[in-house]
Amino acid sequence: MVVSVLFADEQVVVVNKPPGVSVVFDRHRRQEASFWQEVWEQLGPVFVVHRLDRDTTGTLLFARTSETQKVLSQAFSKHRVRKVYHAVVSGVPSWEHMTVEHPLRENGDRLHRTVVDWERGKPARTELRLLRVFSPEKALVEACPVTGRRHQIRAHLAALGLPLLGDTLYGGNPAAPRPLLHARLLVFPHPWHGHFVEVEAPYPEDWESLLNPATAGAATQQ
Repeated sequence: MVVSVLFADEQVVVVNKPPGVSVVFDRHRRQEASFWQEVWEQLGPVFVVHRLDRDTTGTLLFARTSETQKVLSQAFSKHRVRKVYHAVVSGVPSWEHMTVEHPLRENGDRLHRTVVDWERGKPARTELRLLRVFSPEKALVEACPVTGRRHQIRAHLAALGLPLLGDTLYGGNPAAPRPLLHARLLVFPHPWHGHFVEVEAPYPEDWESLLNPATAGAATQQ
């Protein structure tokens, strides 16, 4: 695999993560190299700042040094990083905008899913916007997680009756080979000069027939 670089300088690297690979070592797939390892081998030493699910594609930020990793991790914990995902959902929302604040509990059932739990769940907030309707069974939704719970977008969409297309774990239509979730945009404060960097990832190739035309990614500083 050739790592696709979206933005890079002496402090940070943002790459376009492909589907089907774990960001870090997965003990359940011991023979499989992690994406972190691939990035390290091709681009030199990098440090993990955040993660995406195995089948989630799009913007993934790495730090060049451990010091930069700490600064960026603090930015994430202080909610100074904006993450925008595009999701193809099973069904069509009845709304144009929606804020979901259902509390979530990780490993909440025998399938280890993240579930809505109004008594024991942790606070979770996801802002949603309808982007496009493809058919009565399929739509494109923008999802912006304000908190960072495991499987947060997947669980919140499923709770609304709109699971990701291909996300059979959460009840999605199996018409897609994997859950169709893409980290479209990442906006973060640069660890050196503090200006915000905005990086956009193009859609995966197998989305093109669905979303044609897919626009290319870009990086700008504000």
